[in-house]
Amino acid sequence: MKKKIILLMMAAFTVFAACKKNEFSEPENQNALIENQLKTDLVYCGTPLVGPMVDYAQTLSPATVTIGNDGTNLLIKYQLNTPGWFFNITGLFVGTAAELAALGVVDFNGPGTIYFNSGNPPYGLPLGTGAVYANYGTYWEQLIPLSELPECFLVVAYARIRNESDDSNLNIWGRSALKTSAFYMSYCVQQCENPPLGGCETAYAFGESVATCFLNIPGVQSNNWGWSNGPIGAGTYSWPMYAGAGQCNIGNGTHVGILTVNYTPPTATVTYTVFDGYVLNETHLHVGNQILPRKGNKFTTAPGQFPYKHGNLNGVTTDTYNISGLSGNIYVAAHSVVCDAQ
Repeated sequence: MKKKIILLMMAAFTVFAACKKNEFSEPENQNALIENQLKTDLVYCGTPLVGPMVDYAQTLSPATVTIGNDGTNLLIKYQLNTPGWFFNITGLFVGTAAELAALGVVDFNGPGTIYFNSGNPPYGLPLGTGAVYANYGTYWEQLIPLSELPECFLVVAYARIRNESDDSNLNIWGRSALKTSAFYMSYCVQQCENPPLGGCETAYAFGESVATCFLNIPGVQSNNWGWSNGPIGAGTYSWPMYAGAGQCNIGNGTHVGILTVNYTPPTATVTYTVFDGYVLNETHLHVGNQILPRKGNKFTTAPGQFPYKHGNLNGVTTDTYNISGLSGNIYVAAHSVVCDAQ
């Protein structure tokens, strides 16, 4: 079992400091708010857990924390709902109770209340160093692969928020509705019920932060949807596969499987794997230094013109390619025909 500690400029803090003057150096433009525009959309399995983020006295609830998962990732989102405040520091712990206790956590004011010793912060820079100043806008998120987490775990969601008008600060924590005195939340990964496709559908691998929709690639003269993913260097990558996501809208698609790319130049091993309830009938693959394959002097998005293809797979659940002769950064466009299992 692994734990995952996520930190964006998190400082040592104490729950007793509910509202205090900023102790970091000031930015040149105090009104420059950096809003996180990369808001991840997951097709959640089950129902996400949503809880308030409260101050120590539990008299104010200016934000919410949302915890949910699809078949691949856990997504945790902080959303400020009170005008005039923005995130100044965001911190997050995700792991087991034993891992949390190892950070020097103690209980007080009743069982289950989380307190990080100000003299022994879990991670981050001590307050007053003047080394870091951060404005995060009104939204922050963290995406964590489920492969790094146990089935059930604790989440300590912490943020320090700042008021634009009087420059005051407020520490807030995610609170469970079932544990009224606890500054943490419990979550178990929710299992996905894979919906039927009603036959067969076109599916593409979606490389998330490295994905470019075909419709947005200069020089592409086609209405075909799908993604080219890259450029990527040597490493191992795992991306969701979406079926029926027309116009590259994953909100309208169905998460049907995972594409794994293991790139160790000069070879890339690419594996398609579909979830229970689905099978693969065809796969078409482009791997190379260009964003898409070419037909003549133009990019092509037609899967049948991709250089690597496996047809008539007869309902397998996994399919693998070993592509050699590669060098430098590469792009991957992975198409498949996914069908309901009979």
